[in-house]
Amino acid sequence: MTSRSGPRDVWRSAVLPPVGIFALAILAVGFVSLPALTVAALDGIAAGVVMVPCMLGGLWLVPLVLNKPMPLRWHLLLGSALGLGATSIGVLSCGLFGLLDRTFWLVYLGVAGAMGLLRLLALLRREDSFKGESGDGKGALFLWLAAVPFLVLAILAAGHAPGFLWREEGFGYDVLEYHLQIPREYSQNGRIAYTAHNVYGSFPASVEMFYLLAMIVHQDVLDIGTVAHMIHLDFGVLTIFAAWVSLREGSRIAGVIVGLVLATTGWLVYVSGLAYVENGILFFGITAMAAVLRVGQCKSRSQETTAKRQPKGSAVRWSLVAGLCAGFACGCKYTAVPMIAFPLAAAAWIVGRGLPRTWTLPAMFLIGSAAPVSPWLARNYAHTGNPVFPLANGVFHANPPGWGDSETQRWERGHALPPVQSSLRARIGLLWERIPGDPYQRFGPAILLVGILGLYRRKRESADIALIVVLILQLLVWTFGTHLYARFAMPMLIPLAFLAGRAAAAGAATVRTWILGAAVLSGAAFNFAHVQRLYAWEHSPTPDASLFYGGRLPGFEHFRVVNRELPADARILLVGEARAFYFERSVDYCTAFNRNSFAEAVAQAKEPTAIISWLREHGYTHVLVNWSEVRRLARTYGFSDQIDPDLFKRLEGPSFKLIFRGDHEKELRPDLEIYEVAR
Repeated sequence: MTSRSGPRDVWRSAVLPPVGIFALAILAVGFVSLPALTVAALDGIAAGVVMVPCMLGGLWLVPLVLNKPMPLRWHLLLGSALGLGATSIGVLSCGLFGLLDRTFWLVYLGVAGAMGLLRLLALLRREDSFKGESGDGKGALFLWLAAVPFLVLAILAAGHAPGFLWREEGFGYDVLEYHLQIPREYSQNGRIAYTAHNVYGSFPASVEMFYLLAMIVHQDVLDIGTVAHMIHLDFGVLTIFAAWVSLREGSRIAGVIVGLVLATTGWLVYVSGLAYVENGILFFGITAMAAVLRVGQCKSRSQETTAKRQPKGSAVRWSLVAGLCAGFACGCKYTAVPMIAFPLAAAAWIVGRGLPRTWTLPAMFLIGSAAPVSPWLARNYAHTGNPVFPLANGVFHANPPGWGDSETQRWERGHALPPVQSSLRARIGLLWERIPGDPYQRFGPAILLVGILGLYRRKRESADIALIVVLILQLLVWTFGTHLYARFAMPMLIPLAFLAGRAAAAGAATVRTWILGAAVLSGAAFNFAHVQRLYAWEHSPTPDASLFYGGRLPGFEHFRVVNRELPADARILLVGEARAFYFERSVDYCTAFNRNSFAEAVAQAKEPTAIISWLREHGYTHVLVNWSEVRRLARTYGFSDQIDPDLFKRLEGPSFKLIFRGDHEKELRPDLEIYEVAR
């Protein structure tokens, strides 16, 4: 008999448990650190101000693509995905036309939130929103408690200002160089435009659009880093919600297992302390995978009825929704194209086999995928002449300002594996080292083994085959199509988690389910031991951004000089340094891959006075040189060998004075210097 329930039952069984889990996590955060609790509360609310109205407004988009009755959880999931994805494209489009006005976006968020609440109230009054709903059961709720310690660590990590975590990521180097710096420049300039000094500004940036929106709405830049972390954490929470929704319909315990096995991986904790985009990719990717699996359910229903038109039409619509969500994932990062869009297109074909005109399903999926990513490609083509700039530049030969053939070669060389690591044997060794043998165990054994072992002695359906194909394709792309960076393998969490959840699908034996639950809990304990130890090694007791831009941290005193002591009209050139986020005033910099006009001036100068003249002609009053970065870039991506300490010694004199030096603690050589250019 189909169970029936209403809003009160759903509130008791589906709303109160996650609220209780969050309450436990918040209490634990407060127990660990009251300042961390304050940051989590204030910046968590600030993140919600940006995200929640978009998610609510997206409820109006759901019936435009799916006009059939669905449980409320599906409306909430698809509304969140479509609303957030559409908003990111809206921020991009408005930004290109200079519409980054605070009042405009406050009105947008207010209207979207209000309209979304009206739609939510209407859904709550509909009987079909609760058809078949019931709680997950006490045993399932007990399992969810295993996620609490991971949520606590994720909140604590998100409360660290950018630059404190993690060593493997250069302490948020990419965050300070472009994930937050580029939105900051857009916000300050009032427009989204081509960045000739920062090639990363040409990357698709769906998640960064929310960082930009937070800067606009809250009228803040430097202290917005922890808000950005909370936004990224929110995407992680939505990822777990999407996983739960995807399998909850077939089996209550399967929904819990797929959500829990994701929630207890170290990766979600790790990236929550970074204003990156990976949680956005996971959320949109898992929602796309969930929609693909619904295509298979349409096939099952078509076999039970003679009216095949309705299930086929539903399959096409679900394929379109899956494509849209995959396209939003591609709008987060280029790597989502081969790691999510193409594998899931194959999955749509596999699960749809048996329906009339099966080929229309992957075709509709690809059409849906192309729509959300097209604005990013069009923006790039208009700015550079290459829709995927700086990728495939050998094909498009785009040489926009700040870029040329030598920069293309440096980019390709910098993102290729060293020859010693490019052999098949070396790649397989790195695969083992960075996924199963990861010293931090950010995948963990449970998610790697439970799903695969769950296929043993179980009838394998088309959905299982599709997930295995997706996993194999992702593994091949990561191994042979990337430079094998561990974080780039995170999309593999999607098929692995789904396989784990399906191991407990409806019909699974009770003993099998208990064994599966015990394996997931054991894996969670193992994973937590590793991620907690990593956090204990690296966390800071006072992770306040003002310690950076106020120059109050050892080794970062130069921020105090630039932000507090230089004249108000000073214009600063950064040499070697590209992490410009914590400079309160505008500074000129370029990334390691962009054309360095200062290096070109040095190469063309016949005597030191010509370099000083060049600095004066360009209005520079000060030059900051980060020698540790110069040395690092010279070892890796390449840097002008003419820019060295001897050059600056020759430049020193009445017209070029050293005003600050920060010595390296362990080496008897300058680490960072600031020079004043006489006017």
